[in-house]
Amino acid sequence: MPQNNHDILFTAHHHALLFSSIAESVIRCLEEKKGEILIRKAVREYGQQRGKRMALRAQKNGHDLTFANYFAYGEWEVPKNEMVFKLIEKNPHARLNVFKCPWYVIWEENNLLDYGKYFCREIDSALVRGFNPGLEIKINSTRTNDGVPCDFIFKDAGLSLFKMLGIAYKKKIRPGKKAIMDWEYHTGHLYKTLGDVIRQDLGDKADKIMENALNDFSSVFSEKYIAAIKKYQETDFEKLP
Repeated sequence: MPQNNHDILFTAHHHALLFSSIAESVIRCLEEKKGEILIRKAVREYGQQRGKRMALRAQKNGHDLTFANYFAYGEWEVPKNEMVFKLIEKNPHARLNVFKCPWYVIWEENNLLDYGKYFCREIDSALVRGFNPGLEIKINSTRTNDGVPCDFIFKDAGLSLFKMLGIAYKKKIRPGKKAIMDWEYHTGHLYKTLGDVIRQDLGDKADKIMENALNDFSSVFSEKYIAAIKKYQETDFEKLP
């Protein structure tokens, strides 16, 4: 895995802005209907790769691919004030409402919700599918698409007190922070995988689309950020780093 540049600090906001830049660049090239199909296909591949890594970590520690372990092996974290959510049901299904997240905030602030919405339409289902295709998530709403809190139902999760304690232990002790990947890694992953999928469909046109997206990104962040993103072009994101 490429070494991180400690002179720069990636956050979820960089991840969100890069995605919206790529989505906007695709739509400028293809128009909205065709562009949406391709963007969502790329997000599905990206999400499934992340979910697969979560599964590999869980299996490495001898943990079953249940929803409880799906929650325990999440790969990212943000400051507490950037996420506001509530688990409104635990049994027999787990139901989660999200009222605030950094992706929505940055897209709203920059008038980019029309591009960010494609990410939200696919990412959570793709993560679950990559982790364990036998699990089922129902997405009733997402803020970027419906203007109301995200409403997710994790079918048959059955989060008993014992399972909740197990999640807390795993998040703190094993795997603990070892499951968390930094935002430079996540942003590099986003750029590489979305670019790969776009290239599969559009061939050489993808190079211009991705370069335009980085040009848009450079209006907000320095060349050091772009150089860091490009370092991940040879990384295999379906394997543990």
